[in-house]
Amino acid sequence: MTETQRTSPPPISHGTVINDRYEIRQSLGKGGMGEVFLAYDRATQQPLALKIVREEARMPGDDEALRQELLLARSVSHPNVCRVHDLAPSPYGPILVMEHITGQTLHTHIRRKKAQGGYTSDEFRRIASEICAGVAAIHATGLVHGDLKPGNVMVTSNPDGSLGKAIVLDFGFAKERARLSARRPGAPPDGGTPNYMAPERIRSGGASIEDDLYALGLTLWEMWTCRVPEPGYKPRAKPMRQQIMFDVPAGLSIDEVKQIFRCLSDEAAQRLPARHLRFFNPITLTTNPVQVARERLDPGPPPGRSASSQFSPSSQLVLATFATNSPEYVGELIPLDKPTLSIGRRTDVDFVVPEATVSGHHANLKWQNGGWQIEDLGSTNGTYVEHTYERKKVVNLMHGGEVQLGELRLKLVTFQQDSPHHKRARAYLSRRDGLTGLLQRDELLKGLEEEAAFGEWIEQPLSIARYEIRGPNRLVSDRPTILEMLALRRTATRVVELTDMLLLSLIAVTAGKTGPLRFAVAMVGPGPQEARNLVEQVVGQVQGLLPEGLDLVASIARYEPGMNVRALIDPA
Repeated sequence: MTETQRTSPPPISHGTVINDRYEIRQSLGKGGMGEVFLAYDRATQQPLALKIVREEARMPGDDEALRQELLLARSVSHPNVCRVHDLAPSPYGPILVMEHITGQTLHTHIRRKKAQGGYTSDEFRRIASEICAGVAAIHATGLVHGDLKPGNVMVTSNPDGSLGKAIVLDFGFAKERARLSARRPGAPPDGGTPNYMAPERIRSGGASIEDDLYALGLTLWEMWTCRVPEPGYKPRAKPMRQQIMFDVPAGLSIDEVKQIFRCLSDEAAQRLPARHLRFFNPITLTTNPVQVARERLDPGPPPGRSASSQFSPSSQLVLATFATNSPEYVGELIPLDKPTLSIGRRTDVDFVVPEATVSGHHANLKWQNGGWQIEDLGSTNGTYVEHTYERKKVVNLMHGGEVQLGELRLKLVTFQQDSPHHKRARAYLSRRDGLTGLLQRDELLKGLEEEAAFGEWIEQPLSIARYEIRGPNRLVSDRPTILEMLALRRTATRVVELTDMLLLSLIAVTAGKTGPLRFAVAMVGPGPQEARNLVEQVVGQVQGLLPEGLDLVASIARYEPGMNVRALIDPA
């Protein structure tokens, strides 16, 4: 029989049996690329969901896209992400066999809650937390959803009718289609749903983690407003209270609202990672500063057990994170390829560094039980470790630890040159000061603009606490001493932690370096007197961490609408 003589299979309807195994019970819904059916698996005697790409919607490469979706989806195992079991051919085309989730889509759930007066704060927190957890699990494996929206989130119900859990489904396919489809200038975005796309994706196409975060923000914003956003709509364009149909945000903390505002930023770098998003009432819980998720410099996976018993050349490296006189050296990786190495500025040492405050032959490094011992050889400017202002003759450096030689900081890592970890480390160091972890000045200004916009959006005051370390050296030189540098690192870390704790923060406060020994911290919400009291508490607790002769002083500036944020961080 020729190809033209072949007859198409009958339409799928109730009772249709596919592959002599899957008995169709009903259609669960159609999308732009496929249809999903509830089916009964005769082999396992369990209900399942089958996704079939409709013939009229098929595109070249869709079969491979489905195969990729299966491989990607099976790599994610999380209670808030739909499980995908198998991919099989059928007379109707390839089918994805997925977990069947009883319940309703979040889109339908929002419409029903609208009729009931909207979500309560606790209902919103519950659903938001679980969606964020599911998206974070997808992103943790390096994957992208590509079409996140209320229609791709299922909300289940418990037997007693109470709210069950939120489950993210149907991820990966939109991304694969976007990747395989040719983009033409001016063509509509491929894959996904334009109503939930980030501005950069609407302009240029291409799914990304940052686009997922924007879609996540719009999905949660839709729960507040109970209306679908128009493509390209900007919820941040007018104050929040003019847009919210129901007064759900009144029961949320400022940080909970800020998280969604940040997700909706036009600048992708300002959007918070899904793993950092948390929704609960901090007043009813103890907030430990350690619990606040912060951007950090990842040293890579720890060495295996064999690393402690046998030296392996170049399995560990040191990353330059800070260099006062050689900023271009920051981000450089040096492999530790011998069990004993010398370090300094002289050309005859093994490990030559350009930082002027490092001595000619500053120290020797010796491998020891999976770590490294650093012996200072009587250097001019000394060797230092965390939480101490004293020079060290011998330092033991383990994975992820840092050591300071003069004014050069080094971190022990396991990632290799130009690896994804190394690229992320360089990106981190381009945004943040490698000594303190504070935002660099330009990045701080961007962050403060975001804080100012949020303050206006939520109609809450913004105060900037400006801190400075002062000592006798300030009278003769603007260049910090090593003692002052170490004090700045320790002080800034503690100030940020205390501010987070006193504000009951869920996300890290915006804090950045504004000068050699100055930094600033943004606070949205506290009024002038409350902000002043908070800063006084912080200074009182941190002053004791400083060595004799150094003082921490602080002042407060308040943002007014229309003000240039630069005026907030520069002393008068």
